[in-house]
Amino acid sequence: MKLHQLQVFLSVVEQGSLHGAARALKLSPPAITVTMRELEKLLGVPLVTRSVNGVKLTEYGALFQRRARLLVSDMRRTQDELIAMRDSRGGQVSITVSSVVAGALAPQAFAAFRGSMPNTSVVFRESPLPAALNALHDGETDFAVVNCVPGTQWPDFVEQKSILSIPLFAVSRQGHPLARVRTLKRLLESEWLLPCEPGDDVDKAFARYFGQQGLPVPQRILRCQSLFPTIMLLKTTDLIGIVTEPTFRLEMAHHKITALHVAEAFPDTTVSTVVRRDRPLTSAAQRFLCCFEDVAKRLAHERGRR
Repeated sequence: MKLHQLQVFLSVVEQGSLHGAARALKLSPPAITVTMRELEKLLGVPLVTRSVNGVKLTEYGALFQRRARLLVSDMRRTQDELIAMRDSRGGQVSITVSSVVAGALAPQAFAAFRGSMPNTSVVFRESPLPAALNALHDGETDFAVVNCVPGTQWPDFVEQKSILSIPLFAVSRQGHPLARVRTLKRLLESEWLLPCEPGDDVDKAFARYFGQQGLPVPQRILRCQSLFPTIMLLKTTDLIGIVTEPTFRLEMAHHKITALHVAEAFPDTTVSTVVRRDRPLTSAAQRFLCCFEDVAKRLAHERGRR
């Protein structure tokens, strides 16, 4: 099996047709057809069905697509690392971080990494946990640094390491009618803004937390995972939000959003590094991962002295 065959197959799938793949790869349609037939003959199964509307993955093709992405990604990483070693360059590192990590850890980790590997190309992506895991699964990122709630279920293909605990607390706009309340019970009738999707780990942890306090789950919940809309909604409405300490300090305090000092403490969120079990990191990626861990240790030490 050749890299060229994998690239043609993935392009056919992405473009939705043989002609589209030919245009994208600057090859002739007959050349694409020949390559696809060779690949299907080699594998012994049909990968796509062809029609006037384009191509559609078969059951075999859907499985092979996931494997092909990983194979191409691994080949590119290996080639990049070898060329970087030969030419004394730094290669490339692709990292996926959550919005909390992007503000609290990434700038310091990047500064430390850049000091030791000035010639390495870096690609940052910001994604919530589910999208970060998908990027890892598909070989689109070297590793992820994300925050998660207690009880998060990790898929078997990843190895997770907790590196930092971050406080969570409730917030509202300044001047909110309930800004001075001191118990969660007084907030039950409010509409809450959660950084999650319906039914995900954060959503379940929110419900579990209220149950542990002997309280029903608030009936009105708005869910939003994007930071800017979250800030604007909290700033201009009577929503009650749950945010991390770094997000509040770095992004919200200057927007006239205030912390609510309720007696019941929210559980911390945990920052974790996440890598694939079956894929060793490049030397550059391993170095960057260590930079995140070093920053987390320093922040934990500083918090412990307060």
